[in-house]
Amino acid sequence: IDRMMEKFAERFCKDTDSFSNADTAYVLAYSIIMLNTDAHSPKIAKKMTKEEFVRNNRGINDGMDLPPEFLEGIYDRIVASGFKVKEDEDVATSMSTDSEKSVHERYRAEAQQLMSTAQGLLKKAAEQSSDHFLISNKSEHVISMLEISWAPMLAAFSVVMEESTDNGLIAQCLKGMTGAITLLSIFRLHSQRDAFVSTLTQFTNLHGHTVREVRQKNLESIQAAIAIARNLGNFLGSSWGPVLRCFSELDRLQLAGSGSRLGNVFGGSESSGSHGSRREWFEDKDNRKELIEEANSLKLEEIDTAAIDRVFSSSARLSDEAIIDFVKHLVAVSHEEIESCPSAPRVYSMQKIVEITYFNMSRIRIVWSRIWSILGEHFQSVALAVNTELSMYVIDSMRQLALKFLEKDELTSFHFQRDFLKPFDFVIANSKTAEIRELVVRCLTQVVRSTARNIKSGWKIAFQVLNIAGRDESDTIVLLAFDLVRKVIHESFHQVTSDPAHGHLAYADCLNCLGVFAKNLRNKEVALEAVDLMCLCNKISLQALGEDLDHTLFTDSERHVRIWFPILTGLAGLSSDPRLDLRTRALDKLFETLMAYGPNFDKSLWGHVFHGVLFPMFDDVYHVDEVADTEWLETSFSAAMAQMTDVFVSCFEGASPLLQEFLKMLSLCIVQHNERLAEMGVNSIKRLLSEAGRQFSSEMWAITCGTVVQLFESAGPLREEELAGGSDMEERLRAVESRHRVRMLLFRLVQDLCYDFCDVLTEAQVLQLLNLLGSAQSNAMGLSGEGRERMGASQFLQWIYAESAEASRSELQFMIGAYQTAKGDSRYLETRLLERLLEVLREYSGLTSQDQRGKWEEEEAAGVTQGSRKEAEEVEAAPYREQIRWILAPTVIVILQGLAALDQQRFERLLPHIYPLLCALVEGNDGRVRSLLSNLFLLRVGPALRIMN
Repeated sequence: IDRMMEKFAERFCKDTDSFSNADTAYVLAYSIIMLNTDAHSPKIAKKMTKEEFVRNNRGINDGMDLPPEFLEGIYDRIVASGFKVKEDEDVATSMSTDSEKSVHERYRAEAQQLMSTAQGLLKKAAEQSSDHFLISNKSEHVISMLEISWAPMLAAFSVVMEESTDNGLIAQCLKGMTGAITLLSIFRLHSQRDAFVSTLTQFTNLHGHTVREVRQKNLESIQAAIAIARNLGNFLGSSWGPVLRCFSELDRLQLAGSGSRLGNVFGGSESSGSHGSRREWFEDKDNRKELIEEANSLKLEEIDTAAIDRVFSSSARLSDEAIIDFVKHLVAVSHEEIESCPSAPRVYSMQKIVEITYFNMSRIRIVWSRIWSILGEHFQSVALAVNTELSMYVIDSMRQLALKFLEKDELTSFHFQRDFLKPFDFVIANSKTAEIRELVVRCLTQVVRSTARNIKSGWKIAFQVLNIAGRDESDTIVLLAFDLVRKVIHESFHQVTSDPAHGHLAYADCLNCLGVFAKNLRNKEVALEAVDLMCLCNKISLQALGEDLDHTLFTDSERHVRIWFPILTGLAGLSSDPRLDLRTRALDKLFETLMAYGPNFDKSLWGHVFHGVLFPMFDDVYHVDEVADTEWLETSFSAAMAQMTDVFVSCFEGASPLLQEFLKMLSLCIVQHNERLAEMGVNSIKRLLSEAGRQFSSEMWAITCGTVVQLFESAGPLREEELAGGSDMEERLRAVESRHRVRMLLFRLVQDLCYDFCDVLTEAQVLQLLNLLGSAQSNAMGLSGEGRERMGASQFLQWIYAESAEASRSELQFMIGAYQTAKGDSRYLETRLLERLLEVLREYSGLTSQDQRGKWEEEEAAGVTQGSRKEAEEVEAAPYREQIRWILAPTVIVILQGLAALDQQRFERLLPHIYPLLCALVEGNDGRVRSLLSNLFLLRVGPALRIMN
């Protein structure tokens, strides 16, 4: 039946996901069978209630409760109908065919026959003499008689046993007590049975606190207790307690008499090597007590201890309920032995616990689980005892039992192995002694290496133990644990991941364990090797798929997520390690893995990878001003960002839906008050556009252009109020300089964008980018004189004009190229280009525009002469004029080169507007400008004015 229930539960959990594991289905199936028997058996008078059924099934779903309404529904259906086999249905069918009349007639006939029989028996009893006894076959009659007579019988037996020295009479009393215990046990009169057993064990003279001489009747009482334990084990229940205490005390006295270590004691002065004289043990004791115990030990040698051993070895034949009682009381006696003297505890019962654990492993799993829930807790508590020898003995016993237990195969979805190995986890997590923790690792190493082929759910506990060991303060423990992990991965990892129910959990647990070793700060070699082993685990698990990896599409299915997320999150977690070489190794392995397998990820899986692994790695970017330790940003951020961009570009087909979020993260880098972050952000965008820009859809280009616009808005020139906020001149200069450099990077980004992708951008997007450059020039020049004074005019003008010049160069280079290749109506582009040409050339040459001259005329009408005004401005601008020209010279060079590259027709359309400014350039001192200007006049202006060919 047990095997059938195991297979049923295994198949049920394989076909459905109703429960967390097969154990739940297994226990519930047994519970339903028991309920059916209880509800429909006429031999059971007291029926199980619905509340009792629900209570009996609490916590069976991996520690959680099943829904009460679900269990109540099962109870109602079973009680209403129950299970029926074909024979029962045939009988019920035949009975239903009888007519109602025949049923009544048969009832009356049977009733008449019963009445006649009863009258005859009563008449016969009246005629017989009064001293004749009637024989009853009804248990109720016997129970009533026992309930009345047990107390007088116990009193009579006790008085005779206490006072008499007649061996024959004592033997009869013992026989009577044994018979009474037998009857009371069979008829389940528990209180009365306990009273008799307790009295019997008192007569063994093994329970008293005072030492008394052992007599023959005591020896016979011991023999009777042994016989009861052997013959009535299924009925003793709570009476096991005094019987087992009797056995424990008997062992203590026998060992004391033989000169062996006192009662299997661990530690303490009493357990020292040889004892030349027993009197040395009792030098502080009363001489009379010493003599009595010596005499008692000699008499107790008559007791056959093999008979007691058979009580424990035959425990496998106890019923399912009896073994639970037996184990509970044996554990209680063991606890008493240990607590009686913690520094030098006795282990007789502990040894017997190990024996019965071995003998009862073959029980059905539902019973074994109940047994181990009691024994496992006791093993845990004893393994943490103050006596190191005792702890080591218990741990070694657990090792031996684990070797035996794991020989038995575990069915899919069950976790009996996990429950059995839990004490190892508990001990290493709670022990304060390094010696004990080391022994746990050594024992687990032997268990794993010997039984790896059979371990399934047990891998979880094994890796939990190694996880804790990896954080231990002892280098010896760390190295032992890491050596085991290494061997498991190299020799048995395919077995670790092969189980369909527990393989994925063991895989994740192993990677978590390796992550702990990688974070070990005391051993760099172990940490680095742990990173390599993580990648090896991933490789082995992929091979276990049995698929062609080059053609496998990895999706966000549970199966694939279980493979990829443990390794990716593990490596990503190590990227923030304080050691540069370790986090560099982790980052390299992470992105190597993504580059190797990422092209086979579908879009949904990439979404999980970026949101769950990659983006969180760069959380510091979102709070860069709040980060106290900037080492990661200074040492690893650049490489991580470059590698992440490489992955995004290489796997663009799958990662493309994340473009907007990726650009947002890069934008955050750019707008921070950190030039290095900004430079990395801009370079990453450039790399993305150059490598994957041709794969962009129109929607992606709209997102990209929108991102660039937002960047210009966020990284605009500092406002008056921002400059006024700081009192320190150097601080203000640094702020402006930092913003200036970021804007220069953005200008170059827009320039590259316009040049490289003009053919794929829409007209609206091109104008949008050109407007950015145009607004950048006006914004750069828009700071008031007061703002310049705050910054220091010379330095301020240098930065501001540089921004304006860079924006102009970017815009002019693009517009000249677009104007040269324009087809159709290009009047709008020509007008815009001409405005920018005039603005730059005037600024460089120092000439004023028509609007400025109009303003002067208004001022002259108001009484301000042109001479005085011009003189004042020249005085103000004189110190900076040459500096401004030097900054604008590269832009003028771009203009001259662009004009020279235009065809003659387009050049002649622009010449009337720019000719005066070209002439003004002749006065400049820049040799590059003069050289280009000379060639322009010679090759273009002259032919246009028909001056020369």
